[in-house]
Amino acid sequence: MKIKEWCTLKGIRAEIKNIHWLTKKELAYNSVVVLVFCFLFGVYFYGSDAVIALILKALGMN
Repeated sequence: MKIKEWCTLKGIRAEIKNIHWLTKKELAYNSVVVLVFCFLFGVYFYGSDAVIALILKALGMN
């Protein structure tokens, strides 16, 4: 589809029909995955920060 055709109402309607809308089950699953990864990254960064702080304290730089 050319840009000129896409910028018309007919082209926009055709593109909207190609959108895959999530079901409630897919949305809930994806939300849980995002929350789990956020939690895991939070734990990882907290642990990394604690280890770096311990190393700096042991070196007397803190």
